[in-house]
Amino acid sequence: MKNNFDNLFSPVKINNLTMKNRIFVPPMGTSHCTTKGEVTEALIRYFVKFAKGGAGAIVMEVADVDGQRRYNQRVMGIYDDFLVPGWKKMADAIHQYDTKLFAQLLHAGPIPLFNDPSQLGPIGASSVPHIYNLRRIPHALTIDEMEQIKQLFINAALRAAEAGCDGIEVHCAHNHGLLGSWVSPLHNKRADEYGGDIFGRMKYPIEIIAAIRKAVGPDYPIGVRISACHMEPEGLTVDDTCLMAKIFEEASVDYLHVSNGTLIIPSTIIPPAGGPMALNADYSKQIKKAVSIPVGVVGRIKNPWVAEEIIVSGKADFTFLGRSLICDPDMPNKVKDGNLDDIRPCISCSECVTSTMFGGAISCSMNSEVGHELEGDIEKADLRKKVLIAGGGIGGLEAARVAALRGHDVTTMEKSNHLGGQFELAAYPPAKQELANGLKYKIREVHRLGVRVEVNKAVTKKIVEDFGADAVIVATGGKPIIPSWLKNSLHKNIVTAWDALRGEESIDTNILVIGGGQVGCETADYLAQPHYFMRQGARKITIIEMQNDILADDFSAGRDMLIARLLHKNVTILTGAKVVNVLEDGVVYEKDGSEHRLSGIDTIIAAIGTIPDNALIDELAGLSIPVIPIGDAVKARKLLHAAYEGAKAAKSM
Repeated sequence: MKNNFDNLFSPVKINNLTMKNRIFVPPMGTSHCTTKGEVTEALIRYFVKFAKGGAGAIVMEVADVDGQRRYNQRVMGIYDDFLVPGWKKMADAIHQYDTKLFAQLLHAGPIPLFNDPSQLGPIGASSVPHIYNLRRIPHALTIDEMEQIKQLFINAALRAAEAGCDGIEVHCAHNHGLLGSWVSPLHNKRADEYGGDIFGRMKYPIEIIAAIRKAVGPDYPIGVRISACHMEPEGLTVDDTCLMAKIFEEASVDYLHVSNGTLIIPSTIIPPAGGPMALNADYSKQIKKAVSIPVGVVGRIKNPWVAEEIIVSGKADFTFLGRSLICDPDMPNKVKDGNLDDIRPCISCSECVTSTMFGGAISCSMNSEVGHELEGDIEKADLRKKVLIAGGGIGGLEAARVAALRGHDVTTMEKSNHLGGQFELAAYPPAKQELANGLKYKIREVHRLGVRVEVNKAVTKKIVEDFGADAVIVATGGKPIIPSWLKNSLHKNIVTAWDALRGEESIDTNILVIGGGQVGCETADYLAQPHYFMRQGARKITIIEMQNDILADDFSAGRDMLIARLLHKNVTILTGAKVVNVLEDGVVYEKDGSEHRLSGIDTIIAAIGTIPDNALIDELAGLSIPVIPIGDAVKARKLLHAAYEGAKAAKSM
């Protein structure tokens, strides 16, 4: 297939500002700011990578316009003059690469910080609590208070212009913040001139836009982020949004950034793996027909050919690539230069989103440098060393890649007959196929970089000594837990979730999965009938979990979709339940102080957790060379931890 991206790399104009291409970076939080919202060196280095990688424009993560009602302790601030120098430093760094910079302005409204006594309480169009802040009732703004908030937006826009930002974007989407909830019939219950119908709900945002325009002048680009459709009863429809788009255009807005959904269902905003690509593009096409100003679209635009098709088919004028550019900020340049096979693929795990939810720095399972910008780039080693890596999972592969890039002589030995470890296995359940593409890239990279790979070879102390390694990285991973009370029970068909996924054990029709974490739930999702039609002989699956919730440690948008699939497939879910006895044909479990029995169980699947497979670490103790354990060989955790530790180990030698 001929790769032609002429449309994607053609210039696009917003007001009088010209972008060199139609690949834009959308606003996504990083937690790289100070608690006052100040720009840091880590934040600058993070965003400069997008500019250096060839993006046409960057819309920064949301910036608070109100210092007394911060949205988040670690998001950018533009609420005070002392913040301007940091913004200017950011703008200057990005402009070196002919990339344009937009500030996105947000007022937290009904969801300000609630754990900081210096902060004021929630506000909104009406006293309707937000789903993210249900225990605190917003104060319904008076007309005088609305004027004060309007001035905050004006001041923020002027600061952005002073700092050298090329434009601003006003956040008015997702039933989020002050303006996103103000235009929403779900939150705005006013009966005055600022509520009632769509024209009333639009009046206040339009007044803010008009005031900003008067302050910054006619030539300064102003955009608005909108949700195409709320996808909720009584929420905004795409027809409503088309009318809103026309009203925004009449109010001198220069472009529209089309997102979708609301915070009520996060997966409508941050679509997880398994869903369609470019799922908002048909909406943006409809909105684009309603206006004459440029329209951009965001939402699972992961590949350059998808972005090109959106432009060619007239669905949008430019595209926002978020998670895929976090994964590979050099994608635009790689596409332009025809190096498509070198693009690091996003696996849609959304760790970049969930990692920042509780104040942690942004991270990426596929790109180990994300969130660690101050640790520096990968550099050639002063001395070439002979490095042996024991294990070919995600951690071992990343260690091999980084060590090879540093110029070391690298060999990876894997005890199984294939590379990938748990990373390979994780691609089996529904909606997880994108992980296979990520693994394919990792394997291709180590071969491209000249790493020697030996499978069916378990590393031992003798092998290390005969090999003559200067350093060993132990990436032997973990192994599934089967406790003695289960292993030594009367039941004859007990298997691990790993074996069930790989098809290495017989699985019958009445299945009990012990463990309601991610592995257990995804295994149940994989084994269940795709649809529940009450067919004779169909599999019956039960998940039993000790905690009060399944997937308790999963904060991604994909969690909602996984639970929805389990319910659709009629999987029985027992929470707050502890197995106390395993029988020949079932189990006895305790729940709410009473014992219950499940009978007729022909397969028990253990999804109880993982323990380190670390015997090699003890075996190599006493050697005079560095032995560096990483990933699950140290402690069972996520893909991103194994990958980062692999890279860190390779950098340390």
